Amino acid sequence: MPLTPPFLSEDITTVFDRPLLVVGFFTPDYRPLATLLAINLTELKISHHLYARAKEAGQWGHQTLQKPSVLKQARNEYPHHILLFMDVDCQVRGDISAILNSVSDITMPIGRKPMKNGTALKPGTRVLMIKPTRQSDLFLDLWEEKCRMTITPVENDEIRLQMAIEDSKGQFSIASLPRQFSGIELRKASSEDVIIHDSARDNTRFLGALRKKLKHLFRNIRNNFYHRLTSSNDLPRKRF
Repeated sequence: MPLTPPFLSEDITTVFDRPLLVVGFFTPDYRPLATLLAINLTELKISHHLYARAKEAGQWGHQTLQKPSVLKQARNEYPHHILLFMDVDCQVRGDISAILNSVSDITMPIGRKPMKNGTALKPGTRVLMIKPTRQSDLFLDLWEEKCRMTITPVENDEIRLQMAIEDSKGQFSIASLPRQFSGIELRKASSEDVIIHDSARDNTRFLGALRKKLKHLFRNIRNNFYHRLTSSNDLPRKRF
């Protein structure tokens, strides 16, 4: 088994005398992005500890399941800091001190996802703030428990997060992160967005977007054809 070069297995850390600490993790192939984020944060005098982690066996989704364990490690090492988890393909474009105004144990992006019969709330984890409370520790324990479950397909950490919220039983409080700090995708970001996300999966973004467009096109053609055949506004329930 090939060994990871020592420089690829070293954490990237700079700590200032501030209450907020940005936390993240990277596998060896993501180290260049982690380095860029660290430079960005250092220039803004934002404390950070980006953890070097081994790459888990499996797909991209398997790697994301490490998030709660990274946060738990940071909670042990920085017990009095407010932790702001951030994917290493994020960038910060200005002052983020207002993010500390949240009064909840956990603050995360929560957006509306269009559904066939309305909308659904969808929590995200590319940026996520953890206050140093016992309730936050309960949250991390529950989220990690869900991430350790064997589920096929593996899905990702955000699906496991939803499972943890569903089973929370009122043990912790959750608030929605303001849009400007939520890691809006760069192509959708405005000048007011302070924390933005430029997906490191660029090599799959085009094919993924094309596949999605073709899927929607096929669905529209199918539904129109069905409507003409049946002269009905009822759409087939089966999803392709």
